[in-house]
Amino acid sequence: MKLYVIVIIVSILLLYGLYYRKNPLIAKVRIGTHTFSVDVAVTSFEKMKGLGGRDSLASNHGMLFVYDHKEKYEFWMKGMKFPLDFIWIKDNTVVDLRENIPAPTGLLPAIVKPDTVADKILEVNAGIIQSTGINIGDSVQFLDR
Repeated sequence: MKLYVIVIIVSILLLYGLYYRKNPLIAKVRIGTHTFSVDVAVTSFEKMKGLGGRDSLASNHGMLFVYDHKEKYEFWMKGMKFPLDFIWIKDNTVVDLRENIPAPTGLLPAIVKPDTVADKILEVNAGIIQSTGINIGDSVQFLDR
């Protein structure tokens, strides 16, 4: 009986993982007057992979990393093919920014470190922070699709 339950649970988790790998969670994030369509990275695998391996990111798009507690989350640029801006968010407020982080050119990818704790991080194309005027202290809204 225990083996049967374990097989069912593992099967459900596997199907869940396969579904969200093919159909990522998508949301809308508004900072100031600018709205982004974002893929939401929730699972450990999604967070580890991030935007790595993609050739580009459409304008007004990004990836939102969601965590269940506040911490100084560092990011690496492993597998990145284009530069990014990073926006750290705590309690629906922008708390830190890093601009124009280049894609790695050597063996070791860049590690991007914040100065403060956050519970969400938004990665967008490099130059977006400057072009949209996003600043520390800006309010962040999470919208329905």
